[in-house]
Amino acid sequence: MAAAHIPSAKEKAADMARKNTRDQGAEARISDHLHNYKIVQQHIQHHTIDELQFYPEHDQRTESPEYKRVHRRLTVELDLPCLVCGVRQSTLKTPAENRYEAKAMETHHHMVEWALANAIDVGKFNKTLRPNLAHRHPNDPTWHYERPFDEAKIRAWVDHSEHNLWVLCDVHHRAKYLGIHEITYPIWAPMDLYRDDFKQWAREQLADIRKGRTPG
Repeated sequence: MAAAHIPSAKEKAADMARKNTRDQGAEARISDHLHNYKIVQQHIQHHTIDELQFYPEHDQRTESPEYKRVHRRLTVELDLPCLVCGVRQSTLKTPAENRYEAKAMETHHHMVEWALANAIDVGKFNKTLRPNLAHRHPNDPTWHYERPFDEAKIRAWVDHSEHNLWVLCDVHHRAKYLGIHEITYPIWAPMDLYRDDFKQWAREQLADIRKGRTPG
């Protein structure tokens, strides 16, 4: 059996130095985190995006009877709330429920935009999106996601499937600074989860901006 190694004084000193370095590094990282936490307070970050939108040739947008039917079902018959603020068709005229003063309930094509339907590749849709839909909506009696789609069925699904339409009020659909068509998704998506005090602060900043005043 080999004799146990007994560290020399030099090796002990080197180990201690490495430990001290690790401890100091950890302390520095914690200190940096605390410092950053203290200086990053509520603020507005103005982010300008230069976006290019590419669309295939398509017909002039008209509301098909099928779209009108599913839109009415979602917004009137089911009276579904706006995904962000919770206002419904039945509560548009109730100020306490309609905090953003929405005028109408709308439906948003959230996975595939209507104007992009002609650009969708059938094979890629069937390989990537359809299996996910089949998992979420097994044995769906209308769309039968277990079976491959063709081009005509994809176009129909895009425009009048309940699974491609979100109910939103007009504010959180199209309004500047608040609508899903106007701001980036990471900022738009959690708006329904904000604390009341944070939402009030944000509304005050927007009011200042609309009045031409510098926010903050």
